[in-house]
This record gives sequence, C-alpha cells and structure tokens, in this order.
Amino acid sequence: MQTANRSRRALLAVLGGAALAITRSARAQPALQPWSGPPAAPPLELRTLDGQPLALADLRGRVVLVNFWATWCEPCIEEMPSLKRLRDRLGAARCEVLAVNYQEGEPRIRAFLQKVPLDLPIVRDTDGGVARAWKVRIFPTTFVVDADQSIRYLRTGSLDWTEPAVEHRIRALLPR
Repeated sequence: MQTANRSRRALLAVLGGAALAITRSARAQPALQPWSGPPAAPPLELRTLDGQPLALADLRGRVVLVNFWATWCEPCIEEMPSLKRLRDRLGAARCEVLAVNYQEGEPRIRAFLQKVPLDLPIVRDTDGGVARAWKVRIFPTTFVVDADQSIRYLRTGSLDWTEPAVEHRIRALLPR
C-alpha cells in the first residue's frame, strides 16, 4: 500500500510539474505571433449560411481576422464574443472578422447561433479544404490579414481580442 501511495505521489508530482511548465510556456508566448510564412493569404472563397459566395478578396482594404472555429470547440465559443467586440470597436468598414466554420452543417450552426447570437460573417468550410490550405490543425486558429491581403499575425488557441496590447497591434494595421 505504501509503495502504491509513493507511486501515486510521484506521478502527481510529475503531472503537476508538466502542467506548470505548460502554463508558463503559454504565458511566455506572445498573444499574437508574427507570421513567418508566405505573406500572401491563401485563397478563401466559401458560402455564407444563406448560400451567398464570400471571398477574402471581397474584403480587400480592411484588416480581416480569419477565424477557424467549430460549434463543438469550447475555446472557440468562449472567444467569439471578444472577436465581435473588437470588430465593433474598430468598425466593420475597417476591420472584419470572417468566421470560417469547420465541416458542420447549416442546421447545427444555426442552432448554435440561436444560443450565441453573433453578428459576424460566417462561412462554411464543408470539406475542410480551406482549413487544410491554411494549415489549420488546432481550433480556434486566427490569422490577422492586413488591408493588402498579407498575413501579419497568427493566433493558435483562444484569446481575448480586446486586451489592450492585442487591440493596439490590430489598430496599427488599420487603413487610414
């Protein structure tokens, strides 16, 4: 019995240390990571919930936060209101959030919107092809695209987009 207790304590110590290291690592990472890939944003042409075509190119001249999300993703759901608040603060004419839903049907998305009303353009990546083209592997993932359609920042994981340092970086990209 004492051996089992020692083993449990040792395991808890290891797990606790790992959790602390992960937490410290997450805090050490910048909220927005400067983009190091090719500057041009990959093509993004999808349909809205109403079936209307919407392309990233249609939003040229604005800063666009391209947010990949799903209704089953808790961190996605938690961050959505802050994305909307940021867009509202900066003005949709200068900054837009393009919410790219990952492989979910229209009825499921509409049911979600009944619970969490969002006034953001939502497009459907029905086959996951756009997420693959943008190399998205974790949800949420958000790319900050400048007015000239170049990716400037990347955020993997949820974020409060209205944090002053984050909002300041986005404001610096806004067209004058």
